[in-house]
Amino acid sequence: MAHSWAPRGQTLWLVEQTSRAHLSLIAAIAPNGRLYMAGQDQPLDSEAISWFLGMLCWHYRRQNLLIIWDGAAIHRSQTVRDWLHH
Repeated sequence: MAHSWAPRGQTLWLVEQTSRAHLSLIAAIAPNGRLYMAGQDQPLDSEAISWFLGMLCWHYRRQNLLIIWDGAAIHRSQTVRDWLHH
């Protein structure tokens, strides 16, 4: 997991040239403004989502987390639902 930053007041931009190569990213912003990001060269699957949530929970194990997702089907997969209910 990596941290990233931008100068105060400036939006962080990640530039990737289009090609046949694949890059999937997942990110979270902590209440203190820290950005957590993970990426891989293949599409994200339910196991990758669960791993990322696990890493967030490890970093913030004594705090509640608020997860805001888009409507992607992977966020509603049975694997992710099972992880959330463990």
